[in-house]
Amino acid sequence: MRWPLAAGTGLFLFGIAALAVIWFSVELPDDPPELQSAIVVAEDGRELAVLSQEGQRFIISLAEVNPVVIDALLSAEDRRFYDHDGVDPVGISRALFNNVRSADTQGGSTLTQQLVKNEYLTNERSLVRKIREAVLSVKLERSEDKDQILERYLNTVYFGRGAYGIEAAARAYFDTSAAQLDLGQSALLVGLLRSPESADPAEDMAEATARRASVLADMVDNEAITQADADAADAVPIQANDRTAPAAPTSGVAPHFVEWVRQQTVAAVGEGALYSEGLRVVTTLDLDAQVAAEQAVAELITDPAGPQAALVALDADGAIRAQVGGRDYETLKVDLARGVEGGGSGRQPGSTFKTFVLQAALERGATLGDRFDGPPQIEVDVGGTPFPVENYGGSGFGNLSLAEATASSVNTVYAQLLANVGPAAAGEAAHAAGIDAELDLVPSIVLGVEEVSPQDLASAYLTYANDGTRVEPYAIARIEDGDGNLLWEPDLPEPQTEAVDPDVSRAITEALRGVIENGTGTAADIGRPAAGKTGTTQGNVDAWFAGYVPGYATVVWMGHPEPREMEGITGGGLPAEIWQRYMSVALEGREAEDFPDPPDDLVQPSSTTTSSSSTTSSTTSSSSTTPTTQPTTTSSSSTSTSSTTSSTTSSTTPTTAPRRRRRGGPRSP
Repeated sequence: MRWPLAAGTGLFLFGIAALAVIWFSVELPDDPPELQSAIVVAEDGRELAVLSQEGQRFIISLAEVNPVVIDALLSAEDRRFYDHDGVDPVGISRALFNNVRSADTQGGSTLTQQLVKNEYLTNERSLVRKIREAVLSVKLERSEDKDQILERYLNTVYFGRGAYGIEAAARAYFDTSAAQLDLGQSALLVGLLRSPESADPAEDMAEATARRASVLADMVDNEAITQADADAADAVPIQANDRTAPAAPTSGVAPHFVEWVRQQTVAAVGEGALYSEGLRVVTTLDLDAQVAAEQAVAELITDPAGPQAALVALDADGAIRAQVGGRDYETLKVDLARGVEGGGSGRQPGSTFKTFVLQAALERGATLGDRFDGPPQIEVDVGGTPFPVENYGGSGFGNLSLAEATASSVNTVYAQLLANVGPAAAGEAAHAAGIDAELDLVPSIVLGVEEVSPQDLASAYLTYANDGTRVEPYAIARIEDGDGNLLWEPDLPEPQTEAVDPDVSRAITEALRGVIENGTGTAADIGRPAAGKTGTTQGNVDAWFAGYVPGYATVVWMGHPEPREMEGITGGGLPAEIWQRYMSVALEGREAEDFPDPPDDLVQPSSTTTSSSSTTSSTTSSSSTTPTTQPTTTSSSSTSTSSTTSSTTSSTTPTTAPRRRRRGGPRSP
């Protein structure tokens, strides 16, 4: 008897000594940093997306958690939480007894021990690790009070679906907050803690239901609820969200826009801050308008193999209110709304570019009343180089005013206009209005062969909507830290007043109103004053509608990501219809406003004109500019809804000499 007794005593003393050594040698580590996901919200605060790198994390206080969640957690995981000192011998004994009695495996670790393991240790299964866990748990209990430990646990424990903490779990499974969880939802989430992936309702509804029932039974046994409460909760079918990837940087709404915002946020505050500090990124997006934009595209382009569409809507100050970068983000992550900046390429704007040629002509003395012949084909002289052009479908338009030629998008008239002002003036006008893309100054610029992005074009048309004032588009209004303090806001350039002469801008608007009222864009009629321009490139590869009301501009583009023909689609068709559907919703609640009238001297025919006979091949010369490269002689198509025979009556061509120096004059961007 002496030897066993001596051995037992020795082992006991050795254990005490070892425990003492561990106690004094193991220090409580510093708390790990609190990682929180960033939230991207629309202008009114409604959530667009959560930006996470390794799962969603939201830090909330214990007061923001529904007490029923705490009752469920303590009943199922640690009933003596407020009585033990970090390690619970009673709980360990109960767990051992239950494990022997049933096939289920029940752990005896306290919530404090689970927190210590998750934050300070690894999942290694060893006696040394368990002893360290116990020692650290006791030390943690002596350094923090129980509510602090419980709060930390609820903010860090993993619930599956990439959700760390009760707030993230409430969002991931039920699209709600921890404060709004009901009894059944709380019981399910607590039941997931043992093995989240195996009881996800989207994967195994039977197991999820069983886990919920088990927690409800624990709550009854712990007298947290009555049996009647448990039965009522258990009778309600589980209605959880479909399984998603919460760590993805996008949401179902405006995914291309959200990804662009993510990139801008990283550039502004850094990747570390974005994924760890619980930032709140307030964007300029109007969520209702965005939904309307996506619905308009989805309802009118129904063929999955059909063309893509992009839409950009800008408010008066340049705030992006809606942006559709494509129909399917998962299939095509390229942002077609931003062109090259979005990972793709710019697209030929077609006849929407004629507006800049019109601007250059008006700045140099032309008026909307000046008359031209619009034969089916024409060849003009641009800086000494022949430039042949034909109208869309070979249509002739007779003799018509510049305003009428704009409404019907007559290529042969605009070729004559370009010959008068030159490609350089057209490019200068485009840049002044808001086109930032580089432009080759070739004669075919009048037909829209130089690539731009929808956002670029929307910015330029917004200048006309703003009566000649140019602003820069922006997507982020401000970035706040986790406490709501301003962390960053955009440094926007001052608006360029009179970037385009207001009188010229008003005359352009007058001409573009005719496009919607009786020209190629009648499908865009929204029942209030609006101006716009259709555009269709050669072979129907790209189709556009660019339009605006006072202080609000929207551009719609259609085409295939890899440029190819779209059968039967023109700018006056589906793009104009998408624009009409979108604007009808986006402008709800905004009072209809008319445009200011242009001055009479830009509407009436100019006092000095020259007359020449027009045939199907005529020449108009100008020495004002010389193209930098050989002109492109193939014609770009213009959408037209009328067809007449070619007129042989005299045409009038505006003089290239300016009548007077207009207010502001042509400017560089």
